[in-house]
Amino acid sequence: MKLLSLIPFIFAALTPLQTLHAAPEKIDGISAIVDSKPILESDIQSRFQIVKDRVPGGIMTDNIHRQIQNQMIDETLQVNYARRVGMRASSNEIDNAILGVAKNMNLDLQGLRNVLASKGVDFSRYRTQIEQEILINNIKRDIIRKRIVITEQEINDYLDSDTSITKEKDEIRLRHLIIRASNAEQAEAEINDIAKNIQTENDFVQQAIEHSDGQFAIEGGDLGWRPINQLPPLFVRAFQAEDGPLIGPLQSNAGFHLLWVVDKRSPNVTLQQQTKTRHILVRANEIRNLEQTKVLADDLYQQLQNGADFAEVAKEYSEDQGSTIQGGDLGWVTPGTMVPEFEAQMDKTALGETSKPFQTQFGWHILQVEGRREADISDKVKRANAERALTAQKQDIVLGNWLDELRADAFIDIK
Repeated sequence: MKLLSLIPFIFAALTPLQTLHAAPEKIDGISAIVDSKPILESDIQSRFQIVKDRVPGGIMTDNIHRQIQNQMIDETLQVNYARRVGMRASSNEIDNAILGVAKNMNLDLQGLRNVLASKGVDFSRYRTQIEQEILINNIKRDIIRKRIVITEQEINDYLDSDTSITKEKDEIRLRHLIIRASNAEQAEAEINDIAKNIQTENDFVQQAIEHSDGQFAIEGGDLGWRPINQLPPLFVRAFQAEDGPLIGPLQSNAGFHLLWVVDKRSPNVTLQQQTKTRHILVRANEIRNLEQTKVLADDLYQQLQNGADFAEVAKEYSEDQGSTIQGGDLGWVTPGTMVPEFEAQMDKTALGETSKPFQTQFGWHILQVEGRREADISDKVKRANAERALTAQKQDIVLGNWLDELRADAFIDIK
């Protein structure tokens, strides 16, 4: 069940139809070669059709072409690296991800196929794209785990600072523009010239698309809503010192930054509730398809309704390696740690009751709610939250440096 807590991170990129390559009508040349893999000009044109509505004027300029090309080069580098280190996405993992997309669109698998076909997207290419998204997110998570080490002293310093208390729930929506500093003097001059051309948010969007070296450049540098305490300290200090909405230029080891503050919010968060939960998970596999798995889940549910002990049924049938031996016991679950479908079922299941079978990307589940309580914000929980926030502060820079290393070591031929 440990995997359930990772899904919001892993599958955030699997938004329906936002990362697809439509099947090209013809191959009209090679745009770039990354190691031995070609990126076709038709692939770039297809990607543009997907992001066209987010591009000012909806026109493929040279700058837009460059940003899409760079985005696809980075994706190829990450997938190639993941495969070199032995990382794979299983057929079941890909199938479950696709079914999750279909479910989020209120479709079955055939319905998703029909939608893809109506947009000119070949299903086999869609499946390949989903596989690549899984590999990219898995390898990013692995790099973060290996390269970011949070010390006990860092946690102590964080807990002693104002940030951990006053900024714990405050969120900010940002746009970000970065010029990487291979030549610091030149990069500083460039960022200053860019800043002079920004008076409005639309100006920032245009400048980000044309000039930013960031991974969200094609979206106008939009980082979305982020908790303030999970942003780099450099950014947080700048928010406190400058009124905005344009912040910067700011210098870091990665380069020179400009920020645009779109909005801020402080959600009204009530006392956190925790739920004591058990669950049973059954998955489709090579000898049992999804329909047969659903039949099994229904049968197990009926056994429970007839008085079978939940823990014993979980030990015998559940395929969640993290909880089976404990009779499906997940312990006290806090909001935001499970996939949305699981959390929704957990919230609406009454104390002492058992849910009907329901589906997530992992398979079919049955859960039982054993208790509810207000969160015990103990020192252990505070330290875990601090470690998570500190990791989030560092991960963008770490992943950016890793991508720079991949680019430096790769053969990239831009035509």
